[in-house]
Amino acid sequence: MLISIFKHKIVKIAFWTFPIIMLGCQSNKTDKAHQVNGANSVAKDTMTYEMRTIKEISPYIAEHDDQLDTTFAEVIYPVFQDSNLNNLVQSTILIDGEPNIQTYANNFIEGYGNFIEENDLNYPIAWTKSTKVNISLYSPELICIKNATYEFSGGAHGNSFENISVFELENFRKLALNSFISDNKMKEFTKIAENIFRKAENLSDTSSLERDYFFEEGKFVLSANYGITKNGIVFHYNPYEIKPYAAGTTTIVVPFSEVKDLMTETGKLYVRNLQEYFQSI
Repeated sequence: MLISIFKHKIVKIAFWTFPIIMLGCQSNKTDKAHQVNGANSVAKDTMTYEMRTIKEISPYIAEHDDQLDTTFAEVIYPVFQDSNLNNLVQSTILIDGEPNIQTYANNFIEGYGNFIEENDLNYPIAWTKSTKVNISLYSPELICIKNATYEFSGGAHGNSFENISVFELENFRKLALNSFISDNKMKEFTKIAENIFRKAENLSDTSSLERDYFFEEGKFVLSANYGITKNGIVFHYNPYEIKPYAAGTTTIVVPFSEVKDLMTETGKLYVRNLQEYFQSI
């Protein structure tokens, strides 16, 4: 049912604000029991979850040159049986303090509706927000969760970011980089990471970082956005972080083998157990 037609071809369709929820199964299982610090952790050495999709569609339909488009917000994320793991996943999505994922999607749709109602638009454009959360690494002790989000809300182009979070599974807490690398060794670690960065960017040891990068005073810094692979520590720089938008993103991996002497004792234990786990599956 058509409620009203706004100027400049913005059409509002009634009763089109309900969420679309889809479920799909995905699992990564092993059968061995395991222990962390002598205590059972997360019950079993297994990870089973389903992928859930929540999609909200705006009731405002943008029409231009006989083309219809719709604003939508979509969130795809894993759902576990363990509520602690679900809380970790949600913490990587609800970074602006939303109470739940449904509100996260609704807020974007509501924002578009307010924008349409408060502005006199000659050429209305639909907005898009798409968030996909994946488990990039799992072991009995650690889980690495990646949030990849794309958002377009007008302007010349959309914006995207990828945030990575590392959690330990004994107390379900987020780990800072100094859980792995000693604070007093961070300068040396950063130099090794810079060498890897320069090699990936085809830069010499003496090439300036001031002209083509956004490093303050041309001094290389680690991204705060770090994660763990089975072989090393990954750092991801999002668009605009160190390069212009057109230059895209940058990701480097610092192998554990190159920095083992710089690691904390806890970090060494994490890595040893991580590598033993992947060798056993």
